[in-house]
Amino acid sequence: MTLQVPSASAFILLLYFISGTIALYFTVLGWRNRNIRLSLPFTLVMGCLTIWFYAYIMEITSPDLQTALLFTSIEVPCIHCIPVGFLFIVLFYTGRDRYLTIRTVPLFFIVPVLLCLSVITNPLHSLYYTGFSVVTFEGLNLWIYHHGPLFWLAVVYSYGLSFLAVLLILSHMSETGRCHHRPLIFLLFASLAPFIANLMYVLQIPPSPYLDLTPLAFMVTTLLLIAGLFRYLFTRVPVAYARIIATMRDAIIITTGPARVIDLNPAAEKVLKIRLRDAIGRDIGALLPGLPEPLTGPVLPPDGVRAEYQIAGMGQLRHFDIMALPLAEEGAASDGSLFVLRDITERKEAELALADANRKIRLLTSITRHDIRNQLTGLSGYLELSRDSVDNPVDMTRYVSRMQLVAKAIENQIAFTRDYENLGGGPPVWQDVSSCVRKAMEGLPFGNVRVRTDPMQIEVLADPLLGKVFYNLFDNALRYGGNRMTEIHVSSTTKDGARILVVRDNGEGISAEDKQKVFSKGYGRNTGLGLFLTREILSLTGITIQETGEPGTGARFEIRVPVDKFRFTGP
Repeated sequence: MTLQVPSASAFILLLYFISGTIALYFTVLGWRNRNIRLSLPFTLVMGCLTIWFYAYIMEITSPDLQTALLFTSIEVPCIHCIPVGFLFIVLFYTGRDRYLTIRTVPLFFIVPVLLCLSVITNPLHSLYYTGFSVVTFEGLNLWIYHHGPLFWLAVVYSYGLSFLAVLLILSHMSETGRCHHRPLIFLLFASLAPFIANLMYVLQIPPSPYLDLTPLAFMVTTLLLIAGLFRYLFTRVPVAYARIIATMRDAIIITTGPARVIDLNPAAEKVLKIRLRDAIGRDIGALLPGLPEPLTGPVLPPDGVRAEYQIAGMGQLRHFDIMALPLAEEGAASDGSLFVLRDITERKEAELALADANRKIRLLTSITRHDIRNQLTGLSGYLELSRDSVDNPVDMTRYVSRMQLVAKAIENQIAFTRDYENLGGGPPVWQDVSSCVRKAMEGLPFGNVRVRTDPMQIEVLADPLLGKVFYNLFDNALRYGGNRMTEIHVSSTTKDGARILVVRDNGEGISAEDKQKVFSKGYGRNTGLGLFLTREILSLTGITIQETGEPGTGARFEIRVPVDKFRFTGP
């Protein structure tokens, strides 16, 4: 049977067919470019629109009701998937696609699937449509559905998604500069056109109360999307900027008007210890108290203002380099500022440690030069005495022995300066305490002395010579612990937020009057340099050491590591 239609109807059908073909073309084009994330929801919209066009042509030209119902059941899921796809486009473009996860995406399609099932099973419940009537429009017999409650539920769902998309677009327009408004306006009109056309169809508003013009309105949407997507959205994509800012390690704070905060990135939330929703609307001075005045001035130079800033919290002082830049369109007055905070704590600590090390090395050089000069003076005296004692072997032997002691002392001084010149030569590094202890034990004559180390999954931020600290403590115990010493024990504990590393032995111990002297340069029966160097190494990063043992029960050295200079490496 050949379908006879008037010329006006033929024009309408041709218009639907051409529109469907165009939608099919863009479906294929979008799928070919699916590596672009924004193309995936675009392809969904175009694919559903293609099916809707062709199925609607078959519906309005169907010779009987059953055939029309068949194509209606095909249209329904596509009709209600289009608002879902359009919302996805808006979410992608406005940088909110993080809400589209493997768990949330299927939820959007529950309603379209249920509506499709309700249309197929409608004869059992009459909830989607309750009856039919037929009208003639331009020679076409159109079946008019009498809508049931599920239809109105579908309308609310689709309109709700469309309304949400509009709100997201308007919200994003308020958050972005004017250079990004034009593509957003394309998106806004693209969302409004099918909404208005479908509202006219649902409420049967002239000029075509019985013909669904929504697919044609979606073609207007398609053309606007194409114009926007391929002319603007892919050339000026604020999503890219949003994603970059969100993943930056530097803290980003955006203000508007009189320094009111309107946005933070996750790094800023972590630094300031505040959530975005709690920061919005607050003054920048409340989040960063004591900011240098040039950063908060009413007018920032085009190149911005730079300063250093410190943030204290939980016993930790962190240093930041802050850059404040004006936010303004070209040729326009600034309507806000961009603050970039870069953590330079490690650099500042390295600079301070290096400066301290240089100061100590200059001091040591002066002291060592003085000490060696004194030793050489003594050596010269013994040489003169030896020259006068050539005929006295006993005196000669005594003077030679003393000269050997002087030479040994000079050798020790030189060995000490070799270690000391490396002090602060590099930035502090995180070092595993257990590894430092094991390395320090190598080469020392422990003999029958047992070294017991508690399990410690701790790293300490200290000078690279940290291993020398434990070496000197072990060496000191072996030299002065006496014959009664049988054990050296290394352990750790927490006290007042700090980590205490303990090195103790069961030897003779240190007398009360010597507890502070043992860290002085030159004190002791050997070189008098080991414990002095130990304290100097630790002090570079604010770590302290003291002797707390009971005389007669063994030496006990406590190394106090501040809260920001240690971290746990285990569970």
